[in-house]
Amino acid sequence: MDKKTVEFRIMTGEEFLVFRERSISEYVIDLMNGQSMTLEEARKEAEEEFEEALADWPDTPDQFVMKIDAAETGDEVGWLWYSYEDDEDGKQAFLCDFLIYEEFRRRGYASAALAEMERRAKADGSEYAALIVWDHNPPGQALYKKCGYAEEGRGEGYAFMKKQI
Repeated sequence: MDKKTVEFRIMTGEEFLVFRERSISEYVIDLMNGQSMTLEEARKEAEEEFEEALADWPDTPDQFVMKIDAAETGDEVGWLWYSYEDDEDGKQAFLCDFLIYEEFRRRGYASAALAEMERRAKADGSEYAALIVWDHNPPGQALYKKCGYAEEGRGEGYAFMKKQI
């Protein structure tokens, strides 16, 4: 398989609305599966967290909500949302949400997108990249391990992973 390259682009307002609804809906499922919440509890939690993190929608400082395009073809292959935060180890990029569309999976786009996020974060002064992966997502766990992330801790139904960049 050829090494894939990706390009990030800022979402349009319409794309952001679609992302917002799908991101919240998928997070609801994760909270129900990973933390045994009811649908109502999970929906409330997901909406509150999303609104707090992206108070100014895509214009929130230190939040990057990006579409991922295949550099070779221009095809839209997914999205990625990351933020900058200070951690006890220094400035880090935290992966908030990440999706490669089903028809583009297992082709190298996920690894390429993580590498691009890490490159950008390092250029902006981050020393680490971090994320949470749910226990009910073995493909995600395998991807992050393959890309150099190591488990740093555990929560209810998830692992916290980190990588020096």
